[in-house]
Amino acid sequence: MTSPSVNSDFDRISPWWRDTVRRMPLLLRRGCAFVLEVSFLVGSAAVPYGLGAYAKHREIGDPVPLSPLLASTEDTIGRVLGLPMQQPNRNVSPLTNLFWTGALVLPLLAGSWQIYLLCKTGQTDPKRWFGVQVATASGNPPKLLRATLREGIGRWGVVGGTAFLLWRLTGAFPDLGILTSLTGVLLLADGWVAQVNRKGRTLHDRIAGTYILDPFQNPYGEWKWSERANTSHWTQTDEGELVDAIVLVPEPEPFPRSSHPSLWWWMRRNPGTTLFLVLLFCLAAVLGTFVGTQVYVQQQANWREQKQQDNQLFLSLVSKLTPEPGAPDERKNAILALGTLNDPRAMSLLVDLLGQETSPPLLDAIQQALTSRGVEAIEELRRLNQALKTDLDSLQYGGTAGDKAIVARRLRATQRAIAKILANYSGEMPFSDLSRTHLGQTTTSDTPFTLVLDSVNLAGIRFRGAILDRASLQGSRFYGPGEDGRFGTYDDWIADLSGADLSHTNLAGATLTNVWMHRTNVMRSNLNHTDARGISANGANFSSAQLVGTDFEGASLRQASLTGADASTADFANADLVGATLTQIQASGSRWLGANLSQSNWQGADLSGADLSRTNLSNTNFRGANLSGASLRLANLQYANFQGSDLSFVDLRGTDVSGADFQGVVWTDDPPQEENTFVVRSQSIDTTSFVEGVDFTDARNLEAEALLYLCANGAIHPQCGR
Repeated sequence: MTSPSVNSDFDRISPWWRDTVRRMPLLLRRGCAFVLEVSFLVGSAAVPYGLGAYAKHREIGDPVPLSPLLASTEDTIGRVLGLPMQQPNRNVSPLTNLFWTGALVLPLLAGSWQIYLLCKTGQTDPKRWFGVQVATASGNPPKLLRATLREGIGRWGVVGGTAFLLWRLTGAFPDLGILTSLTGVLLLADGWVAQVNRKGRTLHDRIAGTYILDPFQNPYGEWKWSERANTSHWTQTDEGELVDAIVLVPEPEPFPRSSHPSLWWWMRRNPGTTLFLVLLFCLAAVLGTFVGTQVYVQQQANWREQKQQDNQLFLSLVSKLTPEPGAPDERKNAILALGTLNDPRAMSLLVDLLGQETSPPLLDAIQQALTSRGVEAIEELRRLNQALKTDLDSLQYGGTAGDKAIVARRLRATQRAIAKILANYSGEMPFSDLSRTHLGQTTTSDTPFTLVLDSVNLAGIRFRGAILDRASLQGSRFYGPGEDGRFGTYDDWIADLSGADLSHTNLAGATLTNVWMHRTNVMRSNLNHTDARGISANGANFSSAQLVGTDFEGASLRQASLTGADASTADFANADLVGATLTQIQASGSRWLGANLSQSNWQGADLSGADLSRTNLSNTNFRGANLSGASLRLANLQYANFQGSDLSFVDLRGTDVSGADFQGVVWTDDPPQEENTFVVRSQSIDTTSFVEGVDFTDARNLEAEALLYLCANGAIHPQCGR
């Protein structure tokens, strides 16, 4: 049987390319074709993905939520590969949704087209270019099932699955570089099998039952399979006739039935033994059914009896909750007993009692009972807390003092119960939801409350919109490694504090790594020496906060406010503060290496001795700022406003100052020497190198005195040569 596609495909190739490729070994050509096939698939996904990422970065169009299809795909890939968890609010550009959807669809279309060509002609486009053809034993191109088996299961399923299992089981997870390397090594090993196999078949060829033809070696020959010699060879036919034939290898004759006795044959030869085994099986089945039925019936009877006892106990405790004169202790004991009862109705009953009780001792008892319920009580307590806070707010407009006091006591009871559960079950409730819960400080004389959760593991808890003002969370953890015990993977426990009120809160020494704090109020809080690497705090308010020594490396603080904050010696390396407000900030000795600070406002800030090297400071406002002794090497200062700022001893080497405004800038610091001066600036400091080579040609508002200083110290300007 012949394959007519070989000649036609061969003739399409240019003679120059055909002659060049003919000299290449078949194994090398197969490898090149495979690399091109993978490159087409990767490129069809990478190009639209890159365009979508660019649209997202440039914020083209009004942000919209990430489409459900993309979000689901992103979550699935993240879980499988252990990628970092995505933010809960994934707003992107509309063009990003369009391009990223294309990044999912285009690889499917490209892969489907290549599979179609493989089924139709036995060659994908790269295989045709390199003279490689896939055929079955009959000489025909593989059908859809065989082609899918060859590419999907034989190549990527076996190789990719093996690499993935080795990656997960050998402890290499979640390093994607190791996974990629393992996959590449196994693909090379699969291809090398063709080199040592005398038929030139790889593992995926053997799985799919396919062969590889080389039409470049003899385009007018016939490929035959010799049954006796068990080898393949080319035979020449008449010139001009195209025949690609592969003679079928005849299937071996099946063994005679007599040489392979079947079960029925054995049963006919041994009727007595067969009858005995059948009876034994039937007896075992009857006895097993009888015993299983009895066990099931007994278990059901025991379960009904237990439920009846629990129901009687629950009803007896409920009956004791009826108010009776002179028996407050009996009600209190019944409430505490309900907290230990394994009955789902007890939870709802306790919450209802807490929302109705007026007696302070009984409120305390209900709080203790709910606390003993543990994590399962969090959801009910949150709902009651929100309802009571709403009632208390409404009573501010006409309620009596007594009504306010009763509701306030109930609210404090929910707060204390939640606080105790958080402390007692530290690190055991990563998926709990405390959104919009009121846990802020109350200083009333009868029901004071302050949330104190020092050194508590709060990783993964959802505090969106919660009120936590004046709480003490010193040394607490809001970020954990998740169930796999590894940081930086998809199952990490990341607390969500977006929109929460953390004003005047003590977070000193806390772990806020990767925590979500979008539009969170952290005004006047203490975050000294806090680990806040990688936090997402866009639009957050850190005004007047204590940030001494805080690590904000890689943090996202777009549009955030740090007005009046004390960020001395803080680390903002590679952070994103586009459009942030940092007026009057105290940031002496701080580190901003590689940060994006464009369009930010630093008016009146103290950045003396700060490291601003390699930062993007375009269109920033440094009006009246103190930058004495700071390093701005290789920074982008295009159109920055330095009016009235102190740039004495500032290292500007390698900066781009095009369009920057230097009106009224202080370039040198020569304080008068007094007799009682104890600290004197070293005279050995060489200021000539600080502006050497910096081009001030396009700078604005350079005064004559400033030009004299700059020209004398090696700066570049058209007037320096005059």
